[in-house]
Amino acid sequence: MSDLIIVGGGIGGLASAWFARRRGWQVVLCEASPRLGGVVRSERAQGFLLEHGPDSLLAIKPEICALLHELGLESRLVSVPEAARRSLILHGERLLPVPEGLYLLAPGRLGPFLRSPLLSPLGKLRALAELVLPRRRPEAPEESLAAFVRRRLGREVLERLAQPLVAGIYGADPEQLSLAATFPQFLEMERRHGSLIRALWAQRAAPARGARYGLFVSLRDGLQELVEALRAALHGVEFRLACPVLAVQREGHRWLVDSAQGRLRGARLILALPAWAAAELVEDPLAAALRAIPYGAMTTINLGFGEPLPLPEAAGFVVPAGARRRLLACTFAHAKYPGRAPPGQALLRAFVAGPAALAADDEALLAAVLAELRAVLGPLPAPLVARVQRWPRSMAQYRVGHRQLVQRLRALCPPGLALVGNGYDGIGLPDIVAQAERAVASLA
Repeated sequence: MSDLIIVGGGIGGLASAWFARRRGWQVVLCEASPRLGGVVRSERAQGFLLEHGPDSLLAIKPEICALLHELGLESRLVSVPEAARRSLILHGERLLPVPEGLYLLAPGRLGPFLRSPLLSPLGKLRALAELVLPRRRPEAPEESLAAFVRRRLGREVLERLAQPLVAGIYGADPEQLSLAATFPQFLEMERRHGSLIRALWAQRAAPARGARYGLFVSLRDGLQELVEALRAALHGVEFRLACPVLAVQREGHRWLVDSAQGRLRGARLILALPAWAAAELVEDPLAAALRAIPYGAMTTINLGFGEPLPLPEAAGFVVPAGARRRLLACTFAHAKYPGRAPPGQALLRAFVAGPAALAADDEALLAAVLAELRAVLGPLPAPLVARVQRWPRSMAQYRVGHRQLVQRLRALCPPGLALVGNGYDGIGLPDIVAQAERAVASLA
């Protein structure tokens, strides 16, 4: 009889075990695959450091900062060099810089915004009209991100700036994304200041071009370091790898967990899984609420080149949906973080969303992605290293009504059960660490 059973050995499960052990609980963790880390996977190949999943942590989130400190990883952190702290957007056949001071959806500085060739003169005038538009009525129905940007800043800002930048984060259609669940700070800006532009002026936002790259960090040997540090620090946790969980049930004041390695009994249970996977283990109506959270697919393609590439100074580029390309985005990984490629060599990391990439074989997908990269970046040599990693049903889609859905499914959880994962309160690793801490506290 353990104090806590955790199903899932990704960052959510490992962080849950960490916070539970701090309380002195006995913990058993079951992971269906033979490895820990979930979508976090770093690989060394011919001197390149390949990230097959996430590659960054947002360093302003207090829970992840505290965890890194407690694990002794602060000295291992690396940040984005100053020269690479900007994004590019594909516009026609050209890569153009995101205007300096743009904070994802809205301009914080008018000069760079007005000089940018990304928008037409009429598109810029429409965006400036945001300064005098009325606030949204408090009783108005929830908006999608696309509806919000069109209302406040106009169609061009949506299609040429907001859509590609947001798709690079969520891999989702902004027409479906809930603004309240993804970027609630913009709702608060409108409520308090009546204008996003005035709100950014009031905050005197630090110069940024799309993402605030100065706030992002990684680890010298990739985010796999975080997985390995947690595993090494979790003394007393019973890890059961290659151990799929087949069923869970509540019996009195305890949980019975049937796994491929036998039955477990625990006072508490955390399902640190994608919502669709958690739905397979619980009963309706909780299962139905979990299945209502949709997931998309993402494929990452790492390409290591044995010579320098004539690339613009940036962390990478994003591609608008209107460009009708396979590519969603591409990171210049060797420029984004130090140590990702041998000296004088280059590493690109391309992203393709949707089911088509899952069905294509590696050779065909690599050929198509290289062709698109050459069309954008110019001639590229054959890569020394090429790796394709598919993540089916990995990207949670926070659609309109998501926050209310999450409130409902948490209310449906029986006593002693908590949920952790990217389907609920944030898709980033720091968000999931924060969820894990809250989940353990709620079960205490």
